[in-house]
Order: sequence, then C-alpha cells, then structure tokens
Amino acid sequence: MNAPYKCEICESEQLTPLYASEMMFGSTESFLYLKCEGCETTYQPEKLDDYSKYYPKSYYSFQYKAPKTLAGKIRRIKRKLRNQYYYFNTGLIGRFLASARPCPTNHLSRHVRLQNCMSILEIGCGSGEMLHELGDLAIRKLVGIDPYIDSDITFDNGVKIYQSATKDLLQKFSGEKFDLIIFNHALEHSLTPLDDLRIANLLLTESGEILVRIPVSGSIVSNEYKSFWWSLDAPRHTYIFSKKSMPLVARDAGLVVARTHDEGTIDDYIASEQHKIGISLLSEMSYVKTKDFSRFSETQIAAWTADIDRQNQRGTAAQAGFILKRA
Repeated sequence: MNAPYKCEICESEQLTPLYASEMMFGSTESFLYLKCEGCETTYQPEKLDDYSKYYPKSYYSFQYKAPKTLAGKIRRIKRKLRNQYYYFNTGLIGRFLASARPCPTNHLSRHVRLQNCMSILEIGCGSGEMLHELGDLAIRKLVGIDPYIDSDITFDNGVKIYQSATKDLLQKFSGEKFDLIIFNHALEHSLTPLDDLRIANLLLTESGEILVRIPVSGSIVSNEYKSFWWSLDAPRHTYIFSKKSMPLVARDAGLVVARTHDEGTIDDYIASEQHKIGISLLSEMSYVKTKDFSRFSETQIAAWTADIDRQNQRGTAAQAGFILKRA
C-alpha cells in the first residue's frame, strides 16, 4: 500500500491491507487493518471514535463471578490445589489432580514464577477471573484495572478490581511498585500500547517483570488465514505485534524482552476455519456453543494439533507470552 500510510512501529511503507469482519458477535462490519511486511505488525490505521459498543455487558471477560454453588466451590478448591502444584510444586492432592489434568501450555505458570510475597497488577483484567484464582494462593497483593467494567469489584479473598483506564494508573497507585504487571491478552486492545508499557515500566520494581500475552502477527496461522484469522478480532484488537516488533516496542518503552513462551492452541485453527466459512465465534453453530467438532474430521484435527505442537516448539505459534524487564 502506498502513502499516506507508514508502519507506526518501524515506518516501513511496505504495507498490505486486510479487511477483517467483526466475527465474535457476528455483526460482520468490515474494518481496515494493515500488515507491515517489515516488522510484521498488523494494526488498525484508522481508529474508531468509540469502541465501547464492541464491549457489551455480555462480553466474555466481564462474565466471571466468584462461584456460589456447591459444585462451583468444589471446582474452585480443586483449581486452587492444582495451581499450588503448577506454581509452587507443592501438595500431594494437587499433584494427583495435576496428573489427571497436566498443566496446559497456555497456563500462567508457564510464563512466570510466583512467590507469595509478590505484589501483582493486571491491566485490562475484565471482571478479574485470573486474579481471583491467584488470590486463593495467598499472594500478598493482587489488584486489577479495566476501563469497561461497570464498577469496582472486591472479592472474598481480598482481590480488588478497579474501573479505571491505564492512563490513570500513576495517580491511582502513586508511590506504589509492583513485582509483576500482567497484560493478559489486553495490550492488543489498547489504542496507546507504547504509552501503556511506559506507564507499566514506571510502576515496576527494579527487578520486576511485565508479562505481555498477545496473539502473534507474522505467525504461521496468521499468515495462512490473513483476514480470516480469528485473533484479528476486529475491531477490538487494534495492534497485533510480532516476534520482530515486540522487542522494538519494548525498547521504546525502556524495556527488553527477557524470554518468550509460545502457547498456540487448536482454537487458532478451528476458530479461523469457522470465520472463513462465515460462522462467528459466538454463533449458535459455533463449536464454542455446541462443543461439536464434527464439522472437522478427526484426521484434520489431529493434523492441526500436531502443527500447533510443532509451532510452539519452534517459536512460530499464533499466541505467545513475552516477559519484559527494565533495560
């Protein structure tokens, strides 16, 4: 694509347009994205005036509530025991439960080493499901913020979630520092990701870490499906960084990429295939609703599963977590 556009990350003029449809709720509105052939970032060059209508109250990250039923409370206890084993390698019952459900490749413990003395902030946490789980592990301080929740939330284990924007964090947590700051599939939603990382850097302890979990542009799956790649999630995802561009953005925020963990899943193929044939993620026909995978043969699913395993091993998967530290 020619001027007036230059890549916002590396200033390359080699940009490929992609027109992606809204395919979570299925409105099918079309939005322009640009894929940079230099740094491989995919982003929206023309931002919307208001994104709030694309985050309705039914949006998935706002749905979590602390379980109140007996069955829910039992699941919470089992999750706590498994997590104690996943994070700290302790507990015989947790070890037994983990043997029946091995730690998934996209579990938080694959990225970070927790300690009970930590102070942790999650930016863009929705209604706080992940923080609530961590709260059951007796982590010293756990707080989160999200601009789209209706009001502040306080959980029974002391976790606090604030209705707040990232730009207000320095005032809200004036004088405080955090050992771990998490963007759990949140940075790709930001209109100002570089500013957000700079703010996070200012809130970080000297030896602290920032975890950025994002979909990865320039990955095998994103290159294969292009505008049908489910992780474009138009228009909610505004900047989708790559293995090439994440270090550039980190550098400009005064950070470095210390380590990376690939965490692609079979969803990268199945959801993208659905988008390709016009089935939105939350459609009544979607596997998310029906749990029915019969649309795809067992042979195809096995092949995709093997592909995902190879991509995770080789660092070419469509989802990854980047650990950032101060430069």
